Order: sequence, then C-alpha cells, then structure tokens
Amino acid sequence: MIQYDSTRLNKLIENFDSNCLVKYIHELIDSWINIGKLTYVNYSHLIELEDWWKLEKEFDYISKMFIYLPNEQEFKEKLQLTKNIDVLINAFKNRKNDLEELIMTKSANFSHTYLKNFDWSLKLVHSSDKFSKLNELKCSLTLETDKLNSKDNLTALELDKYQLDNLINTLETVQNVKFNLYGSE
Repeated sequence: MIQYDSTRLNKLIENFDSNCLVKYIHELIDSWINIGKLTYVNYSHLIELEDWWKLEKEFDYISKMFIYLPNEQEFKEKLQLTKNIDVLINAFKNRKNDLEELIMTKSANFSHTYLKNFDWSLKLVHSSDKFSKLNELKCSLTLETDKLNSKDNLTALELDKYQLDNLINTLETVQNVKFNLYGSE
C-alpha cells in the first residue's frame, strides 16, 4: 500500500495545467471503470514514464481518501496541494458516484457477494411448561444478497440478543477494517 506524500504529488503534477489535470483525472477514472483508456502518449510531454506509474498510484490512494473522509475541508487538509486543489476536488465530485461504485465493486470482489437489501422484525417468543417459562425477544433478519453471475439470494436469520450483538460487532469490525484499508493512514 502506498503511503501518501503531498510533496511527491505536488512534484508529479507540477507540469499539469488545470485543463490537462481535469482531462487526466477523467481519463484515469474511465480506465478504472473500463469505459475508456488512459494512454501515456497523451501526457508524455508532461511527465516521465516512471512518474506516470507513481501518479496513478497516488490518485488511486487519494480518490479513496476523497470518498472516505467525512468532509471536503478534511480532504483539503490531508491533501496539502500547492496548486490545482479545487480543480482536483471538482473532478472527484463530478465522478463521486463512479468512485463509490468502483470501491464497492472492488470490495465485493473479495467474496463476489454483496448485500443488496435487508428487512428485519422483532418478535416475542413465549412458551411455558411445568418447569420453566420463556419470554424471549428474537430478531428476524432477511438478507438479500447479490452474487456475481447468479441470481439474488435470500438468507433468513433468527437471532437472540447475544447473536444480534455478535453480528453487529462483526459488521462494525468489517467496516473498520475496510475504512483502514481504503481510507486512512
């Protein structure tokens, strides 16, 4: 994983004017989502080949940072660019949906499954016999998942309080790992 360095990024984009940078960002994102192609030949007068590869990695990292940071001001502070910061932010704003979908697709590719929808309800389980009485709250959870190259899949779960707490803790852990992997240093 690349460690972000604002000095390195400033050096890499110093020869790009704002129009050229916007064009580069849009072509780069198009290449990431397989609807276009980014070619070095179009930018060879601005950047060396070795730096070209570094620049793509930098933009991969900062595009994820843009999606995961809570606000634009925090993104600007982390980015610390000396020029073209507003151009870069506007280009990322225009392509935010594409970037979010790309990140979700990459995340789903780990297991090739993602959660599409869910429904939940609570019910009280009540029973008694000679020796004991049972009053327990259960959570019914229906998960609709989508798997690549297959149809929707429904999974029904019935969880008691302990199991529900365990599921919530697991999902929070996964979210934290995902954020650490894609969003922060």
